[in-house]
Formats: sequence, structure tokens, C-alpha cells
Amino acid sequence: MEHIGGGRASQVFALDDRMVLRRSAFDAAAEARLMRYLHGVGFPVPEVFAAEGAEMTMQRLHGRTLGAEVSAGAVGVPEAAKLLLDLHDRLHEIDAPEFLTGSTRGIAMDADGTRKVLHLDLHPENVILTDDGPFLIDWTNAAAGDPEYDLAVTWAILVGIDVRDFGPELAAQLAWLEASRTDLADAFRDRTGRPARDIAAAYRNADPNTDQAESNRLQEALTDS
Repeated sequence: MEHIGGGRASQVFALDDRMVLRRSAFDAAAEARLMRYLHGVGFPVPEVFAAEGAEMTMQRLHGRTLGAEVSAGAVGVPEAAKLLLDLHDRLHEIDAPEFLTGSTRGIAMDADGTRKVLHLDLHPENVILTDDGPFLIDWTNAAAGDPEYDLAVTWAILVGIDVRDFGPELAAQLAWLEASRTDLADAFRDRTGRPARDIAAAYRNADPNTDQAESNRLQEALTDS
């Protein structure tokens, strides 16, 4: 099998031109169930063919990430912001299924009774641009709740991450973020209120992968907003 991608907790291998296998450090059943639900209502997620334990076989997407396209100059920052916001808006039209939890990292995203599907990790590296349009990947953090929190989490990701934390090779791939960070983040700040951004910062700070430096950047961004 050809290794074609991965992150902190998962690795992706090409099985053939149509399918990939993702191996994770966690059980993929809940994520696969949600992806099948979203595929069934027409939202652009990879089709899931099988899921067992930590392995999931799904549709292979042919295209580059939105981040890579911005880096190459093929997509401008305003267009990237619009695309991300459009994906949010399309997703937030979908009522969350009963099985999708509204509580995550100790935070009740559905505390006010609103239960829409939230991705909670919607950023340019999780959007694949294909000939059939953009697809949203990596649903491990999804929950049910108020859409404003999802928008605010994207803002928190954009203002908090320092690409240098990922090492020189990946930092070079993400160099586009430093050049476009402010414009992208502002698009999401303008769609959220301070209370939602406070929740988003708390959500990010509850992630064991968030270090003190990122937490400090988040707090600085909150103060400035």
C-alpha cells in the first residue's frame, strides 16, 4: 500500500484509484456513522465503504487541499474564506442525528437546545478540492450544537496555530497560512460574537495537543477582538 498522507493520530494509504484505508489511534465507528449520515443527505464527505475498529475504508479524493491551492496561488485568500464559510453554512443547515453527542471536551455545544452538525476542525487543510467540488474530511471532532461555535473554532484554529510547531518540512508546506492568517481569521471573527470565541478558545485549550504557546496566542487574539 502507498502511504499518501496522515496527521497526529491517523495515516492514510491508497488501496487503488478509488479507495483509501485510514488507520487511526482510535475507534472509527462513530466517525464513520456520521460520515454515512452526511453522505446520505448530500453533504460532500468521502463515501465510507467499511469501518472496523481503528480502520476505515473510504472514497479516494483526487485533488489538493485548499491550503495547498492557496499556497500555489491557484486560489486567492478572499475566495478561500468564502469557500470555508460556504461549507460551514451548508453543514449548519443539517439537523444533527440523535446519536451525535452535543458535549465535547467538557463543553456542551448544544446547551441552548440548538443541534446542528458541527465539524469543529474546519480549516483549509481539511478541505480537498476535486473536479466534483470541495470535500470536507476529518470528522473525528464533530458534535451537535450551535453553528456559531463551529465558526468560532475555525477562528481559534487560524489565530492560534504556529506552523513552526510542526517542524521545518510541514512548516514550509503551511507557509501560506502566515501570509493569509489575518484575512482568513477576520472573516470568521466577523461572523461570531465574543461569547462564542471564548467557548472556542476553551475548546481548543482542552485539546491535549494545544501547548502553552498556542494558548497564549489565543488569549492575545481574544483580547484584541
